[in-house]
Amino acid sequence: MKIISWNVANRIRKQPLQLDALVSKKPDIIGLQEVKRRALPLWVEGLKKEGYIHTISSLGLHGGNSESTGARRYGVLIASRWPLELIDQYSLKIPFPERFVSVLIHSPKIDFEFHVVHIPCGASHGWFKIKTFVGIYKFLAKENSKYPRVLCGDFNSPKAETKSGEVITWGQKILADGQVRIINRGGRGDAWDAGERSVIEGLAEYDLPDIFRLLNGYELQEFSWLFYLKGKIIANRRFDHIFASESLNPIRCRYIHSFREESLSDHSAIEATFNMK
Repeated sequence: MKIISWNVANRIRKQPLQLDALVSKKPDIIGLQEVKRRALPLWVEGLKKEGYIHTISSLGLHGGNSESTGARRYGVLIASRWPLELIDQYSLKIPFPERFVSVLIHSPKIDFEFHVVHIPCGASHGWFKIKTFVGIYKFLAKENSKYPRVLCGDFNSPKAETKSGEVITWGQKILADGQVRIINRGGRGDAWDAGERSVIEGLAEYDLPDIFRLLNGYELQEFSWLFYLKGKIIANRRFDHIFASESLNPIRCRYIHSFREESLSDHSAIEATFNMK
C-alpha cells in the first residue's frame, strides 16, 4: 500500500498539473490539504477518472462552529481506491473543524483508520494552532484502538530537528551558541512547546510514531517547505508528516521534492509505503 500526503497550497490554475503529478506516483490513498472550495469538484472528478472512486472532503461536513470568519475557503480531501466511511468526529474539539477529516478504509487486506489534518500556522493564527494540536491529541490518544491508524498532513511543526534526535518546537528558541531555550515572551512558553509535542512526539505512545523518523532515523536531515526572504532561502522546515501504526508494516517513507521544485506547490509531498499482511 502506498500513501501520499500533500499540501496543494490553494492552487486552482495548476490543479490539472498537480493531479497529473500525483497520479503518476500511483498511490492507493491520497490525503490533500489546502484544497480550495472552487477546486474541490475538479479534484473529485479528476481523481475518480483515475480510479480513486471513493472520496470525502471536510468541506461541507461541519456547521457554523468555526472560530474564524472565512475559514472554509479550503479544506482537506481524502481519495482512495478502496471503500471508505466517515468516522464520527463528535468528540473532536478544534477551532477549524474543516481542517481535519477521518475515515475508516476497507482495504483488501485490513481495515484501518485514516486521518488527515492541516494544523494552522502560529504566525497568523496564534493559539488556534495549539488548540488544534491539543484537540487532535485528545481525539487520537487512546489505548487499544480497534483498528490500525494513519495520521498525515501539514503540521506546521517542528521548527527544527537535530541529528541526535532532539525536536525543537516553535515554543523554543535556538541561541547563538546552539543551546535551546523555552520562549518566554509573547505568552508562549511551556504551554506552546507542550502543545506541539503532544502530537509530534506524544502520539507515539499510542501507536502513532513518526514513520519518516522510524525508518530513516535522525541522521537524515530533510525538509518539506522552504522559508524565503527577499528571494533567498532563510530556513527549511519538515512540516509534512505521516504517523502510522507499526502493525501496518511501514517499509519506506520519503519526500517528493519534484512537486515543489516544479512550482506545483510550496510544499513537497510525503509518501509512505506499507507491506500489509
